[in-house]
Amino acid sequence: MTARRKQPDRWQVVVYATKSGIRPAIDYLEEIPVAVQRELLTTVAAVTEMGPPRFPTSTPRWRLMHREKGKGAVDLSGVFEARDKQAKVLYRLFCVIDRAAPEYGLAVPSLVLLGGSTKADKTVVKASEYRKIKLYRDDYWKSRRIARDIDRSAFWPTF
Repeated sequence: MTARRKQPDRWQVVVYATKSGIRPAIDYLEEIPVAVQRELLTTVAAVTEMGPPRFPTSTPRWRLMHREKGKGAVDLSGVFEARDKQAKVLYRLFCVIDRAAPEYGLAVPSLVLLGGSTKADKTVVKASEYRKIKLYRDDYWKSRRIARDIDRSAFWPTF
């Protein structure tokens, strides 16, 4: 009988930062409507509260990305997206789950906000947008770099 891995009880939300200090997720959140920010971050908060491994990954609000088939497809395996739809516009906030974050100096395992993308309903996200998210994901896993100067009150919804 295989022992099941114990899931952490506590998780936190952190924000990825590029080497030059850019915080793509914060930049994205600042450019979208406040109502959409609230919906996306409410989803992130619910996932974090339940624990990302326990949260269903095929809901309309939280999805696990995968490798698309086809030439030129971008592999976003291991990237999750918080999703919202307002009128005929789809909003995506991309994240990764870092269970090993405490081994790299963080207090608890973390849900890392990477960046976002907006598109019209029934259209495809541009491959260049997915490549950018892949770049952020790969850089995060190599560097484990996060923004440490975040004022969460500026963007985190109050419940």
